Amino acid sequence: MLSQAEIDALLAGAIEIEQSASEGSVNLAELMEQQTGKAEKAVSEKQVRPYNFWSPDHFSKDQMRAVELVHEDLAERLTSSLPTFVRSNMRPRVVHTEQGRFHDFLKDLPAGSLFHMITLAPLPGQMVMTISPEISYTILEQRLGGQSSRGGKVRVLTEIDQFLLRALIEHMLNDIKAAWSKVVAIEPSLEDSTTNQHWVQMVMGNERVMLVAFELNLNNVSGLMNIYIPFPMLKPIANILKPHIWFTGRKEKQVDPEARRKNIENLTVVHLTTRVFLGNAKRTFGELMKLKVGDVITLDTSINQDVVVQISNKKCFLGKIGKSGKYYAVQITEKILNNGNYQ
Repeated sequence: MLSQAEIDALLAGAIEIEQSASEGSVNLAELMEQQTGKAEKAVSEKQVRPYNFWSPDHFSKDQMRAVELVHEDLAERLTSSLPTFVRSNMRPRVVHTEQGRFHDFLKDLPAGSLFHMITLAPLPGQMVMTISPEISYTILEQRLGGQSSRGGKVRVLTEIDQFLLRALIEHMLNDIKAAWSKVVAIEPSLEDSTTNQHWVQMVMGNERVMLVAFELNLNNVSGLMNIYIPFPMLKPIANILKPHIWFTGRKEKQVDPEARRKNIENLTVVHLTTRVFLGNAKRTFGELMKLKVGDVITLDTSINQDVVVQISNKKCFLGKIGKSGKYYAVQITEKILNNGNYQ
């Protein structure tokens, strides 16, 4: 047994553990501290992760509003284009937007849902589009010439069904491209259509996505079309993804000073027709018929009145008539502004 003094010395690290002659002695307290430090470091490295407060991994309110405006425009475009495909009136409308983790939204989708993976080149990644089974079956029956019945039995989608629904998504791609054109130039493409939910979850991972839900009504049957846009896809254009960009179109063209200077230099050698109008006179046809050489036509301007100087058929200046050497000349006195005022 150890005495109390030996126990206190052991806890203080004063007693060393004996090893073989080839090895040095080991301080028990130092060994315990090393093991504790390694454990704390492992826990720290596991729990702490970098976070950029300037560019957080989520959609801001302005970004969500801009994406919502894009898809409201998409809904208007689909109102015109979808009836030609489904052979019946259909008016989609955006009813809900939300952001969250993709796997959380995936839990709410019914089994057997058809997932359409769409790329928006050159943006990275893929977005996912789904259409609820009720409206999907109604669209299929409408396309195949059958009678859609409300509340019909849900069945498994066949290969033909999936092909027809894939054609519906491909029909939408031009409208998707046009709706995004005010923000960014993209080339949408349907990469894959699958009912394998596990495959889709593996592709999308645990990304934060923005859900845009459309309500579709066809032959008294209502359903949802959901679009899931991952944050990494829109991150390259996050700085221009603002509501005012959508209203004004793409960013305004920036003035290039060097290009403007070159254009002005090129214009300096362009010849322009310059006319000076001395005045006007009204005469009857009979008076004009009696005119002969030497007759004088009186104008409606006085000798001290300014005359109009016209350049390329546009009134630009006012001036006074005079002489410069042996030539008649006009001296510019005022500039005519675009609104007709003088300067």
